[in-house]
Order: sequence, then structure tokens, then C-alpha cells
Amino acid sequence: MRSLVIFSGSYSLLFTLHIVFAANDWDMLFRIVAFILITMTFLCGPMLWFIDKRLNHEEMNSIKIGYFVSLPLAIGIAYAYTGMEFEFVASATALLLTTLTHGGWHLRMRAK
Repeated sequence: MRSLVIFSGSYSLLFTLHIVFAANDWDMLFRIVAFILITMTFLCGPMLWFIDKRLNHEEMNSIKIGYFVSLPLAIGIAYAYTGMEFEFVASATALLLTTLTHGGWHLRMRAK
């Protein structure tokens, strides 16, 4: 699935940039990239679907694949927000948020 390769490459590049920006105290750039990473995490499935559509691939499994990819990413977001400590409530909240965003998108697509 080319969309997953494109998404993963973009996410990896942005993740690397966020580390570089944090290390150099470039706060505004760090915040911008962090916001993009959070958005990509919670909207992974819809983004994969959109990339597939742009590549002229009608792939309904993109939402499901994106959901499963977003689960560990969401736990990583929660881990980062809690000061690099695992907190069950933060992780559960992040998992719930990604489930709601992907579930909502999946229901929207099935209604079409």
C-alpha cells in the first residue's frame, strides 16, 4: 500500500524534525510540527484514504489499516504529553480519541 509508505515517511520525517527543533530550542517550529504529528496520529485512517484517493486507488481498508497504525501512535502521544511517563488514563483517552475519529470517519464513508 503506497499510501502507508507515504504516510510513514512523512510521519518519520516530521518526528525527526520535532526532535531537532526541541534540541535547538526552536519552540515555535517544535509546536507546529508537534501539532501536525498529533493531527496525523488521530486522523491516520482518513489521511491514508485521502492519499489512496489522490493516487486513484479506491481502498476502503485504508480507514481500518490507519486505525490500527494510529493505536500505538496515540499511546506515544499520551506518553509524550505525560512527561515520558506511562499513565493509564492518558493512554486510554488517546485510544478513545483515535477510536472516535476513525469510527466517525468509517461511519461517514459507509453512509455514502
